[in-house]
Amino acid sequence: MPSDTKKSSDLSRITFSLDAFDERVITTMAKKRKQSRSETVRNLIHNWIEGNPNILKSNYDIDLNDITREIEITDYNQVIQESIQKLVRYSELFNEIEFDILAEQLEISRKILRNIIFEHKNKLEKLGVKLRIRGKLIIKE
Repeated sequence: MPSDTKKSSDLSRITFSLDAFDERVITTMAKKRKQSRSETVRNLIHNWIEGNPNILKSNYDIDLNDITREIEITDYNQVIQESIQKLVRYSELFNEIEFDILAEQLEISRKILRNIIFEHKNKLEKLGVKLRIRGKLIIKE
């Protein structure tokens, strides 16, 4: 499943050659949709992958659900690590802050913020940030 939030420079690139027929079809498709040829090919591949999970499973032993879960876990871990770094920087600005305000400032859900405070307590403390939750407040100790 392609991510709409990814910048094109962040996406991996594959170079391949087309014969005259395929090149003409791709070029015509791109013109009709007012998009680049590479975007047209990317969409074709994506649509084929989503439309053929049985072929992928039977011919290549690829389960799209497994791949989706792996990507979600990687993305989630990246969000956690980036949020920890932001939290360390922001912690210099407060002694206490409302839970909702900090979650909004970090651009993460309350659930992720709770996870960071509880599950990544040791990492935060190694980075010099000791936090406690008291009601609707996050207190820096």
